[in-house]
Amino acid sequence: MAISRSAHGHDETQLGLGTLLRISYQVMMAEAVEPNLAAAGYDDIRSAHLPVIQALSSNPAGLRSTELATHARITKQSMGYLVDHLDSGGYVERVPDPTDGRAKLVRLTERGFQMYALAGGQVVTLEGIWTGYLGEQNMRQLKRLLAELWDEIERRRDDSR
Repeated sequence: MAISRSAHGHDETQLGLGTLLRISYQVMMAEAVEPNLAAAGYDDIRSAHLPVIQALSSNPAGLRSTELATHARITKQSMGYLVDHLDSGGYVERVPDPTDGRAKLVRLTERGFQMYALAGGQVVTLEGIWTGYLGEQNMRQLKRLLAELWDEIERRRDDSR
């Protein structure tokens, strides 16, 4: 069996999935998202902030920091630092949880929603470029397979609770 190599000589049988996913994400952030956000005045946003913003964008009423930490798969303490940074930049706000007067919800502000829309547009643009590299069918297959993997991971995680 011949070893498949990419155009740059990468041995595709030796590169781990985690490495390939991490590099792709880092390229997306470094080439598309962070520079364009900085140019638009969001120069304090880094890739670590985006999972928080993404989770909140689909939960406009807000989430507790503990829920955000679970979503991002980081510690509550690390999430606290991210939320503090986003709060000081005007991207999120902490509001009382209507179901528990002792708790706070974190939710996006208008500035947070605007920044997320800009970042999302940059991701779509880069995905279009990458689709040109791989072809539409391969990109659809890649996304389908990753979505299936994610669904299975989440199903097993839910089953273990």
